[in-house]
Amino acid sequence: MKTTFKPIFLLGLMVFFNQMAIAQDNRDFRVGFKVIPGFDWVKSNTTNVQKNGMSLGYSFGVMADYAIGTNYYFSSELNITNMTNNMKLRPDSIGLLLKNGDSFNQISYKYNLKYIEIPLMFKFRTKENNLLRYWGQFGIAPGFLISKNVGVMANSLENPASNFPIDEKFNPNDVSNNQFDFKNYSDNVSVLRASMILGAGIEYNLSGNTSFYCGLRFNNGFTDMLRDKKSKMINNVLGLEIGFFF
Repeated sequence: MKTTFKPIFLLGLMVFFNQMAIAQDNRDFRVGFKVIPGFDWVKSNTTNVQKNGMSLGYSFGVMADYAIGTNYYFSSELNITNMTNNMKLRPDSIGLLLKNGDSFNQISYKYNLKYIEIPLMFKFRTKENNLLRYWGQFGIAPGFLISKNVGVMANSLENPASNFPIDEKFNPNDVSNNQFDFKNYSDNVSVLRASMILGAGIEYNLSGNTSFYCGLRFNNGFTDMLRDKKSKMINNVLGLEIGFFF
């Protein structure tokens, strides 16, 4: 009996793990987590402010899929999104004044913004083939500002050695920092950010209900980053999604 039981038990384990390896994940509900490193940039819809190159940012959070049909899902997430946005005043803006009366030109800003984002999306997936699926998604992502600071770099017209260092970060929405605001431009940040999400990628079934998840995501803002009627800046992100479903 003992000699017969051992090989049968081992055979049963092999069959069990083999079935887990080939099982498809077709659950009606599943959860996972992801990180999204990406490139941030701004787009100007006015002439007095301009973009000033790309920067690195990142998001991380949890995600959930709810089946609404065969291979069709409603997908929601809860993410913390960190964005670094560089912008500058137009090059011919000469002699702009700080509120303390000093004159500066070649003025640039570096915004460090943190949002809570709640993407709400529609997702579709292909059938699993050799453990691999392809997916696409689109939707909207309301975001709420939870942290912000900005640094300013500018050249002094009176004393070239007395420039505005970018490492002196301040809260742009704090009334006590108004001495840093240039008169021709308000650097306050909007509390609400809304964007459109477009993405596509792959899933690879590692074992049973565990899948590796990877793709590209374009987070296209459509609300103004700034609380300034004279200037309109839209911040965008192109990121690489990496995560796991369980």
